[in-house]
Amino acid sequence: MNRLLLFSTLCVILRIESVYSVLPKILPTTCSRNDPDFERCVKAVVEKIRPNIAVGDYGPGQPKAPSLEPIYVDRPLIIDNAGFRGKLTNVTIKGAGGFVIGRIKLNLEEKSININVKLPNMVASGQYTMDMRLLVLRINGQGDFELKLDDTLCNVRMKYFLRRSPTGEETVQFEPIQVKLKFVKGRFNLQNLFNGDKTLGQVGNNVINDDPLVLLEEVRPAFEESLGRIFTAIANSAVSGATELELLPH
Repeated sequence: MNRLLLFSTLCVILRIESVYSVLPKILPTTCSRNDPDFERCVKAVVEKIRPNIAVGDYGPGQPKAPSLEPIYVDRPLIIDNAGFRGKLTNVTIKGAGGFVIGRIKLNLEEKSININVKLPNMVASGQYTMDMRLLVLRINGQGDFELKLDDTLCNVRMKYFLRRSPTGEETVQFEPIQVKLKFVKGRFNLQNLFNGDKTLGQVGNNVINDDPLVLLEEVRPAFEESLGRIFTAIANSAVSGATELELLPH
C-alpha cells in the first residue's frame, strides 16, 4: 500500500518513469502502512527527492524520466463560447516544481486516489489568438502571452482498473485522470493587442487584470483537459506491465 500511495503522490507531480524499478533505489526511507503519521511520512519522502522529480533524473544508470520543469502542453487550447473565442498554442508551464502536497486519500475498494496540491508560483507562456468582449470593451489580437499564476489549487482524481496483457497477466491501467484547477491569483500580459497599438494594448491588459479570474475561468476547462490527458499518459507509462500485486503487496 505504501508503494502505491507514494507512486500516486508522484504522479500528481507527474514526472516519473518507473515506480517499481526506479524509486526503491533513491528512497531515503520507507513508510509503514500502519504508521499513524503515514501521510506526513510520504510527504517527507517526496520532499527529499524533489530535485530528482523536477528534472526527471534519478542518478547514474537510471532511465531519464520526463521533467516537471517545464511542462509542455502538447495541443492547442481552444476556448469557444458566446462571449469569448480564443486559442493558446505552444504553451509552456514553469514553476510546477514548487508544488506543495496537501491531502492524500486512497480508496482501495474503489481503486481510486485523490490528491490535493498547491502550486504557489507558476508562469505559462506561448502564443494566443483572442476575440472577446469584456464589460464594454471588445478585446482582440494575436501574439505572445505570459500568464503569472499564484497559489493555484489542483485536485487530481485517479482511478485504475485491471487489463489482461498479452502474457495473460492482469496489469494496472489508469482511466483518464480528472484534473480540477482553482485559480486564486493571476496576471496576464498579452502582446500585440489591437494590432500592436500600445496604448489600447495597455488598456486591454489593464481591463483583463482588473478581474483576471473572468478570463482564467474561460481557459480553465481547456487547461484541465490538456493536463489530464498528459497526466494519464505519464501515469500509464509509469505502471506499464505492473500487476496489482506488485503495486499493492499483501
